[in-house]
Amino acid sequence: MRLTCVVDDNSGVEDPDRSIAKASGGFLSEHGLSLLVETDRGKKVLMDTGSSERAFLHNLDLLGLRPKDLDMVFISHGHYDHLGGLPALLREGVPCYTHPSTFLGRRFIETSGRLREIGPSEGLLALLRDNPPTYDDRPRELVPGVSTTGEVQRSTSFEVPSSFVIERDGHRTPDLIMEEQALCVSTKKGIVVLTGCGHAGIVNILSQVRRRSDRKIAMVAGGFHLWRAAPDMLLRSIDGVKRFNVEKVAPMHCTGFAATKAFSDRFPGFELLGTGCQMEL
Repeated sequence: MRLTCVVDDNSGVEDPDRSIAKASGGFLSEHGLSLLVETDRGKKVLMDTGSSERAFLHNLDLLGLRPKDLDMVFISHGHYDHLGGLPALLREGVPCYTHPSTFLGRRFIETSGRLREIGPSEGLLALLRDNPPTYDDRPRELVPGVSTTGEVQRSTSFEVPSSFVIERDGHRTPDLIMEEQALCVSTKKGIVVLTGCGHAGIVNILSQVRRRSDRKIAMVAGGFHLWRAAPDMLLRSIDGVKRFNVEKVAPMHCTGFAATKAFSDRFPGFELLGTGCQMEL
């Protein structure tokens, strides 16, 4: 199994001592996330597509890939910073998998008392009508060795999304982003958990994985959405991850500098992944 970061907020660097390679070329970073899993059987499963077609397609090309080379794309949730390159994949007929609620309603984030729309564009919604995804809120095996978590059960008291709003049928309510799912990649060393933004809560996500398997959770990588977390929430999140005896952590995207540093201080198996970085799983 190989994990490649196609798009992330940070560029990342090669680190041979930690078995992290960096593909050559001028990669583009942006606020978004896209991760590629290549299985031992040659299947290419993409999770999310960054914020823009420009960065996504540019970086994919540097990796020697075209949209039609991908076997499928899994969309973790319905925010723009994970949907940017999806139109290019739909136009090429790449199968898409996601939760039934991912593209329902208008999505907003509240900042400084104002609402900013962060959901799918009208152009993308039109493409989705002509190229409907496969929807499922239950755990699903996408290819051998790569599965979704299904809709994540929310059980912690401190991992509650805030500042998000959803509009459906003209009514606006707080958005808990219930559709967000993660990926589970089965490796010889255990399960690798890949998160889009972690809006469901990184501890809730790992709890979901543990309910379905007693295999070791070898690594968790992706967005942990802790960039605005209060110190108490951050520490409780870190302690929660530690309770699962996770060997490696790779906070990315929306985790934020302070939270990333806190994880690096507390996990000897901390990995710094960024755009263009690759590692064998």
